[in-house]
Amino acid sequence: METLLGFFQSFVQASFWSTVTAVAIAALVGGVIGIEREYRDKSAGFRTMILISVGSCLFTVFSQKMGYPDGETTRIAASIVAGIGFLGAGAIVKDGPTVRGLTTAASIWLVASLGMGAGIGEYALVLTTTVVALVVLLMLPPFERWLDRLHDFSEFHITIKNTDLAEEKILDILEAQKIEVVEVRRTKLVKDERILHIKANMDLVQHEELGAALVASATVIAVHD
Repeated sequence: METLLGFFQSFVQASFWSTVTAVAIAALVGGVIGIEREYRDKSAGFRTMILISVGSCLFTVFSQKMGYPDGETTRIAASIVAGIGFLGAGAIVKDGPTVRGLTTAASIWLVASLGMGAGIGEYALVLTTTVVALVVLLMLPPFERWLDRLHDFSEFHITIKNTDLAEEKILDILEAQKIEVVEVRRTKLVKDERILHIKANMDLVQHEELGAALVASATVIAVHD
């Protein structure tokens, strides 16, 4: 009976409702960012972001309660930061030469901080940061793609005769096309042939002109993108 009475008394305490408010705001901001990730079909979506944010919020609230009156509240907060790193690492996947999931991992890290902010009552800062995060996630991808196109590296593979003279002719073609070569690797295919693996910075026009020049060259046996 005393336990039940204590349970109902907790509902009328101001601290309880302040915690409910913190949890609600944490769920809101986590859900908003989660919607964007869900829309883009990422591994950590709507429900995951809400749970991360609410969990971080509750850990922060509990750390304040457990740390009272000594004020030792930073240990759990530090553990949240460390623990969320492992969760974010699970969203990062290496796909061939590219790495995917970095933005989702960063979003997980940010959502955890938003939950912690809600847990200590920094509602204005949490909501403002959420707006900034949405601008970054929704508005900046076109700008990011434009930046990537400025340094868009193409990789192609040219099969030639297995001689240094043949390789020099290919490099001369690239220089004549004013193509910036970033990397050249060589693979011996058979005794009389080798493959040049070339990574270069070029635009679409240069790519088409290079293809035509390579096809016209007697040195080239085959070309693969």
